[in-house]
Amino acid sequence: MPERILNLENGIIAQLLEDCVDRNEIPDPTKASIWIINNDNAINVRKFLISVIRHPDPKVFLKPVFLQKSLKKHYKEYKSYNLKHLCDGYIQDVNIQNKIPYIRFILNFIQKLNGSLLLQDDELLKRTMLYYYSRNKNIEFYESAGSLNGYSYPRIEAYYDSSEDSYMYGRALLNGAYKNDYLRRNYVDTSHICKKCSSGFLNYREECPKCKQHNLQVRVLIHHFRCAYVATEQSFQQGDRLICPKCSMELKNLGVDYDKPGKVFYCLNDRCRNEFQKPLIGVHCINCKTEQMPYELKLEKIYNYELTQKAINEILN
Repeated sequence: MPERILNLENGIIAQLLEDCVDRNEIPDPTKASIWIINNDNAINVRKFLISVIRHPDPKVFLKPVFLQKSLKKHYKEYKSYNLKHLCDGYIQDVNIQNKIPYIRFILNFIQKLNGSLLLQDDELLKRTMLYYYSRNKNIEFYESAGSLNGYSYPRIEAYYDSSEDSYMYGRALLNGAYKNDYLRRNYVDTSHICKKCSSGFLNYREECPKCKQHNLQVRVLIHHFRCAYVATEQSFQQGDRLICPKCSMELKNLGVDYDKPGKVFYCLNDRCRNEFQKPLIGVHCINCKTEQMPYELKLEKIYNYELTQKAINEILN
């Protein structure tokens, strides 16, 4: 079934893609100015957008591509796909009125490029610079449960198949461009990640300093003002009442008869049963199962990037 082609404002021709998305088939880029995806299958949409991003022809990977806003509800459970960050965002039906200057700039830029230009797989930096210049946008990170460390540069990471490769090679691409003065970076956040696999999905847990197990019970301490006796709340508990084990007096009013100065931890490991006030903090990596201490985690700075004048000169020349 041929995809619908519509004549919109200012001579802009739109092609509605539904079957092409299902087949993961790139249409002829010369037939339309923009592509509008009207397919509600988030998995197929993501595959198609990645195929567009990885395509060697600038007429394809620079093509303005929009998602229809009415289909946003179908993508809701696939937030980690970052679909709107893999294209030019959402439009309402085929209303492009407020997008015309944006689209025109992209189309004029594509037209000025060498018509026979094809980029190889190892020219990822060049295609990245071309894309962000054509959109007049900075390279920004987004929080994403689908990325290795919880922070994602969606379009750049779309060049790679696995989350590990996306993280390692994507960061290397950005760092290399920064060191070679193609990108300027602006600090945004700091992340602590696994020392082994660089995952940001970590479980912090309190551990027994004696046996290093983490099956602990927290017990509240009670301080009886009258006799200065301090013990766990369990030691005072007699049915519904609190009775001091030292002087047998009933404690009725918090702040008058007694206070709760802190808590202790009790290890439930049968071979340990250690009682202590200051537990260790252990970190378990959910991705690679490595156990580590907080001070062993790798510290990573998170940046947004913008093209430098050197990059712009190379693009325009």
